[in-house]
Amino acid sequence: MNILNLGPTPPMALNAQPVDPLQHGMALFHANPPDYERAVGWFRAAADSGDKDGLAMLGLCQLEGLGMAADPAQARRVLEQSASRRSAIGRFQLGRALMTGRGGPVDETAGLSAYVTAAAMGHAEATFNLANCLYAGVGCLPDRLAAKSLYLRSRALGCTLSPQGVRVRSHELKAVRALAQRFADPNRMFFLVQERQQELALVHAIAQPGDTPRLGHANAARPQALRLAAGVVAAMAGTLGQYLRRPSRDAGPTTINF
Repeated sequence: MNILNLGPTPPMALNAQPVDPLQHGMALFHANPPDYERAVGWFRAAADSGDKDGLAMLGLCQLEGLGMAADPAQARRVLEQSASRRSAIGRFQLGRALMTGRGGPVDETAGLSAYVTAAAMGHAEATFNLANCLYAGVGCLPDRLAAKSLYLRSRALGCTLSPQGVRVRSHELKAVRALAQRFADPNRMFFLVQERQQELALVHAIAQPGDTPRLGHANAARPQALRLAAGVVAAMAGTLGQYLRRPSRDAGPTTINF
Protein backbone atom coordinates (compact mmCIF):
# COMPACT_ATOMS: atom_id res chain seq x y z
CA MET A 1 0.00 0.00 0.00
CA ASN A 2 1.36 3.44 -0.92
CA ILE A 3 0.94 5.95 1.93
CA LEU A 4 0.75 9.50 0.57
CA ASN A 5 1.97 12.65 2.34
CA LEU A 6 3.34 10.83 5.37
CA GLY A 7 6.89 12.13 5.14
CA PRO A 8 9.89 11.94 2.81
CA THR A 9 11.21 8.66 1.53
CA PRO A 10 14.94 8.38 2.34
CA PRO A 11 17.33 8.36 -0.64
CA MET A 12 18.93 5.07 -1.60
CA ALA A 13 22.61 5.15 -2.51
CA LEU A 14 23.69 3.43 -5.71
CA ASN A 15 25.58 0.15 -5.28
CA ALA A 16 24.79 0.15 -1.55
CA GLN A 17 24.24 -2.98 0.45
CA PRO A 18 20.57 -3.91 0.93
CA VAL A 19 19.11 -2.08 3.92
CA ASP A 20 16.20 -2.86 6.20
CA PRO A 21 14.00 0.28 6.22
CA LEU A 22 12.16 -0.80 9.37
CA GLN A 23 15.41 -1.41 11.24
CA HIS A 24 16.78 2.01 10.25
CA GLY A 25 13.51 3.68 11.19
CA MET A 26 13.42 1.99 14.59
CA ALA A 27 17.02 3.01 15.30
CA LEU A 28 16.14 6.65 14.58
CA PHE A 29 12.86 6.39 16.50
CA HIS A 30 14.62 5.11 19.65
CA ALA A 31 17.76 7.24 19.32
CA ASN A 32 18.75 9.72 22.03
CA PRO A 33 17.54 12.20 20.97
CA PRO A 34 15.07 10.59 18.53
CA ASP A 35 14.84 11.78 14.94
CA TYR A 36 11.16 11.19 14.26
CA GLU A 37 11.05 12.98 10.90
CA ARG A 38 13.73 10.76 9.36
CA ALA A 39 12.24 7.73 11.06
CA VAL A 40 8.90 8.44 9.35
CA GLY A 41 10.67 8.39 5.99
CA TRP A 42 12.10 4.95 6.68
CA PHE A 43 8.78 3.66 8.02
CA ARG A 44 7.09 4.88 4.86
CA ALA A 45 9.68 3.05 2.75
CA ALA A 46 9.08 -0.11 4.80
CA ALA A 47 5.30 0.22 4.44
CA ASP A 48 5.58 0.76 0.69
CA SER A 49 7.59 -2.47 0.44
CA GLY A 50 4.81 -4.36 2.24
CA ASP A 51 6.28 -4.44 5.76
CA LYS A 52 3.35 -4.76 8.21
CA ASP A 53 5.37 -3.42 11.16
CA GLY A 54 6.58 -0.46 9.12
CA LEU A 55 2.94 0.32 8.41
CA ALA A 56 2.17 0.01 12.12
CA MET A 57 4.96 2.41 13.06
CA LEU A 58 3.68 4.87 10.47
CA GLY A 59 0.28 4.66 12.14
CA LEU A 60 1.82 5.25 15.56
CA CYS A 61 3.73 8.32 14.34
CA GLN A 62 0.58 9.71 12.76
CA LEU A 63 -1.45 8.94 15.88
CA GLU A 64 0.97 10.77 18.18
CA GLY A 65 2.16 13.46 15.75
CA LEU A 66 5.78 12.28 15.81
CA GLY A 67 7.74 13.55 12.82
CA MET A 68 4.53 14.35 10.97
CA ALA A 69 1.18 16.03 11.50
CA ALA A 70 -1.13 14.20 13.86
CA ASP A 71 -4.23 12.70 12.25
CA PRO A 72 -5.78 10.22 14.70
CA ALA A 73 -8.63 9.19 12.38
CA GLN A 74 -6.28 8.32 9.50
CA ALA A 75 -3.81 6.75 11.94
CA ARG A 76 -6.52 4.45 13.27
CA ARG A 77 -7.27 3.26 9.73
CA VAL A 78 -3.58 2.61 9.12
CA LEU A 79 -3.33 0.69 12.40
CA GLU A 80 -6.39 -1.36 11.46
CA GLN A 81 -4.67 -2.32 8.19
CA SER A 82 -1.45 -3.32 9.93
CA ALA A 83 -3.40 -5.25 12.57
CA SER A 84 -5.26 -7.15 9.85
CA ARG A 85 -1.86 -8.19 8.49
CA ARG A 86 -0.97 -9.70 11.88
CA SER A 87 1.42 -7.02 13.06
CA ALA A 88 1.86 -7.29 16.83
CA ILE A 89 2.84 -3.61 16.94
CA GLY A 90 -0.24 -2.69 14.92
CA ARG A 91 -2.57 -4.68 17.17
CA PHE A 92 -1.06 -3.16 20.32
CA GLN A 93 -1.30 0.41 19.03
CA LEU A 94 -4.81 -0.21 17.68
CA GLY A 95 -5.74 -1.45 21.15
CA ARG A 96 -4.49 1.82 22.63
CA ALA A 97 -6.51 3.83 20.13
CA LEU A 98 -9.67 1.81 20.77
CA MET A 99 -9.29 2.00 24.55
CA THR A 100 -8.76 5.76 24.60
CA GLY A 101 -11.03 6.80 21.72
CA ARG A 102 -8.21 8.18 19.58
CA GLY A 103 -9.41 8.68 16.02
CA GLY A 104 -12.86 7.18 16.65
CA PRO A 105 -15.24 5.94 19.33
CA VAL A 106 -14.05 4.13 22.44
CA ASP A 107 -14.49 0.36 22.13
CA GLU A 108 -13.11 -1.35 25.22
CA THR A 109 -14.16 -4.83 24.10
CA ALA A 110 -12.37 -4.51 20.75
CA GLY A 111 -9.41 -2.86 22.48
CA LEU A 112 -9.12 -5.77 24.88
CA SER A 113 -9.27 -8.22 21.96
CA ALA A 114 -6.46 -6.31 20.23
CA TYR A 115 -4.34 -6.51 23.38
CA VAL A 116 -5.02 -10.25 23.70
CA THR A 117 -3.95 -11.00 20.12
CA ALA A 118 -0.83 -8.82 20.42
CA ALA A 119 0.05 -10.44 23.76
CA ALA A 120 -0.37 -13.88 22.20
CA MET A 121 2.28 -12.82 19.68
CA GLY A 122 4.71 -12.01 22.50
CA HIS A 123 4.33 -8.21 22.58
CA ALA A 124 5.56 -7.21 26.04
CA GLU A 125 3.70 -3.90 26.43
CA ALA A 126 0.48 -5.38 25.08
CA THR A 127 0.81 -8.12 27.70
CA PHE A 128 1.24 -5.46 30.40
CA ASN A 129 -1.77 -3.46 29.19
CA LEU A 130 -3.86 -6.63 29.01
CA ALA A 131 -2.91 -7.28 32.63
CA ASN A 132 -4.00 -3.73 33.50
CA CYS A 133 -7.38 -4.30 31.86
CA LEU A 134 -7.93 -7.62 33.62
CA TYR A 135 -6.89 -6.17 36.96
CA ALA A 136 -9.21 -3.17 36.76
CA GLY A 137 -12.03 -4.78 34.74
CA VAL A 138 -11.68 -2.60 31.63
CA GLY A 139 -13.61 -4.24 28.79
CA CYS A 140 -13.98 -7.41 30.86
CA LEU A 141 -14.74 -8.79 34.30
CA PRO A 142 -11.91 -8.21 36.79
CA ASP A 143 -9.57 -11.21 36.93
CA ARG A 144 -6.77 -10.19 39.26
CA LEU A 145 -5.15 -13.61 39.42
CA ALA A 146 -4.77 -13.69 35.62
CA ALA A 147 -3.65 -10.06 35.70
CA LYS A 148 -0.84 -10.85 38.14
CA SER A 149 0.29 -13.78 36.01
CA LEU A 150 0.34 -11.53 32.95
CA TYR A 151 2.36 -8.87 34.78
CA LEU A 152 4.86 -11.67 35.45
CA ARG A 153 4.70 -12.74 31.82
CA SER A 154 5.23 -9.15 30.56
CA ARG A 155 8.35 -8.85 32.71
CA ALA A 156 9.72 -12.08 31.25
CA LEU A 157 9.14 -10.61 27.77
CA GLY A 158 11.22 -7.54 28.67
CA CYS A 159 8.59 -4.98 29.66
CA THR A 160 10.08 -2.35 31.99
CA LEU A 161 6.71 -1.01 33.21
CA SER A 162 5.61 -1.86 36.74
CA PRO A 163 2.06 -1.99 38.11
CA GLN A 164 1.39 0.31 41.04
CA GLY A 165 0.09 -1.19 44.28
CA VAL A 166 -0.16 -4.77 42.98
CA ARG A 167 1.30 -7.58 45.06
CA VAL A 168 1.30 -11.34 44.60
CA ARG A 169 0.42 -12.85 47.96
CA SER A 170 2.04 -16.04 49.15
CA HIS A 171 -1.12 -18.13 48.76
CA GLU A 172 -1.45 -16.91 45.14
CA LEU A 173 2.12 -17.54 44.04
CA LYS A 174 1.72 -21.12 42.83
CA ALA A 175 -1.43 -20.32 40.82
CA VAL A 176 0.11 -17.15 39.36
CA ARG A 177 3.20 -19.00 38.17
CA ALA A 178 1.10 -21.81 36.69
CA LEU A 179 -1.10 -19.34 34.83
CA ALA A 180 1.95 -17.44 33.54
CA GLN A 181 3.22 -20.68 32.01
CA ARG A 182 -0.15 -21.33 30.38
CA PHE A 183 -0.28 -17.78 29.01
CA ALA A 184 3.14 -18.36 27.43
CA ASP A 185 1.49 -20.68 24.89
CA PRO A 186 0.41 -18.36 22.02
CA ASN A 187 -2.20 -20.84 20.86
CA ARG A 188 -3.96 -20.79 24.24
CA MET A 189 -3.86 -17.09 25.19
CA PHE A 190 -7.19 -16.03 23.67
CA PHE A 191 -9.06 -19.16 24.75
CA LEU A 192 -7.64 -19.04 28.27
CA VAL A 193 -8.76 -15.43 28.78
CA GLN A 194 -12.17 -16.23 27.31
CA GLU A 195 -12.55 -19.38 29.42
CA ARG A 196 -11.72 -17.56 32.63
CA GLN A 197 -14.14 -14.75 31.78
CA GLN A 198 -16.93 -17.30 31.33
CA GLU A 199 -16.07 -18.93 34.65
CA LEU A 200 -16.02 -15.57 36.39
CA ALA A 201 -19.45 -14.76 34.96
CA LEU A 202 -20.79 -17.93 36.59
CA VAL A 203 -19.12 -17.02 39.88
CA HIS A 204 -20.72 -13.57 39.76
CA ALA A 205 -24.10 -15.16 39.01
CA ILE A 206 -23.83 -17.02 42.32
CA ALA A 207 -22.42 -14.11 44.29
CA GLN A 208 -25.06 -11.67 42.98
CA PRO A 209 -28.19 -13.70 42.17
CA GLY A 210 -30.34 -10.57 42.18
CA ASP A 211 -28.75 -9.52 38.90
CA THR A 212 -30.12 -12.53 36.99
CA PRO A 213 -32.90 -11.84 34.45
CA ARG A 214 -36.49 -12.03 35.70
CA LEU A 215 -38.00 -13.47 32.54
CA GLY A 216 -39.96 -16.71 33.02
CA HIS A 217 -37.69 -18.90 30.94
CA ALA A 218 -34.65 -17.44 32.63
CA ASN A 219 -36.04 -18.24 36.07
CA ALA A 220 -36.87 -21.77 34.96
CA ALA A 221 -33.30 -22.28 33.78
CA ARG A 222 -31.76 -20.66 36.85
CA PRO A 223 -31.55 -23.78 39.11
CA GLN A 224 -29.69 -25.67 36.40
CA ALA A 225 -27.40 -22.68 35.78
CA LEU A 226 -26.67 -22.37 39.50
CA ARG A 227 -25.86 -26.08 39.76
CA LEU A 228 -23.48 -25.72 36.83
CA ALA A 229 -21.94 -22.62 38.37
CA ALA A 230 -21.53 -24.38 41.70
CA GLY A 231 -19.70 -27.19 39.93
CA VAL A 232 -17.41 -24.70 38.22
CA VAL A 233 -16.69 -22.96 41.53
CA ALA A 234 -15.82 -26.30 43.14
CA ALA A 235 -13.57 -27.21 40.23
CA MET A 236 -11.84 -23.83 40.32
CA ALA A 237 -11.31 -23.73 44.09
CA GLY A 238 -7.89 -22.27 44.76
CA THR A 239 -7.85 -20.19 41.57
CA LEU A 240 -11.15 -18.37 41.13
CA GLY A 241 -12.45 -19.10 44.59
CA GLN A 242 -10.99 -15.89 45.99
CA TYR A 243 -13.60 -13.87 44.07
CA LEU A 244 -16.26 -15.09 46.49
CA ARG A 245 -14.31 -13.75 49.46
CA ARG A 246 -13.78 -10.22 50.74
CA PRO A 247 -11.24 -8.42 48.50
CA SER A 248 -7.70 -8.29 49.83
CA ARG A 249 -5.89 -5.02 50.53
CA ASP A 250 -4.55 -4.79 46.97
CA ALA A 251 -7.99 -5.13 45.35
CA GLY A 252 -8.18 -1.49 44.25
CA PRO A 253 -7.59 -0.63 40.58
CA THR A 254 -4.02 -0.11 39.49
CA THR A 255 -2.84 2.72 37.26
CA ILE A 256 -3.86 2.08 33.65
CA ASN A 257 -0.93 2.72 31.31
CA PHE A 258 -2.57 2.85 27.90
